[in-house]
Amino acid sequence: MVFTLVGGVTGFGAVFLQLPGIVLALVVAAVLIGTQRSTADLVRLGGYLLGVGLVGFSLVGPAVRGGGGFLFISAWALVGGYAVVALAGAGLVAAVVVSGIRRRKRVH
Repeated sequence: MVFTLVGGVTGFGAVFLQLPGIVLALVVAAVLIGTQRSTADLVRLGGYLLGVGLVGFSLVGPAVRGGGGFLFISAWALVGGYAVVALAGAGLVAAVVVSGIRRRKRVH
């Protein structure tokens, strides 16, 4: 939960700080990947990605109707990118949970 909140803060920064915020979000993701010790630590990264994607999508999504550009890409591409990040985070958390359930069933 903590890493989802951290992801939400960096997602907020990525929207309002634009390119420096995106770079900051990538640096934090790199630190999480670099400090991974076990498969269970992937939950931290998944939660972080989920937070970045959800907050970014919820902030940029309503503004897309007007069209126009944002940063150096179109608003639709940015919203799609945030959606992909959120789905990747949720998928990573789900994969770790399913593999943990399978591993426990084999032990018993």
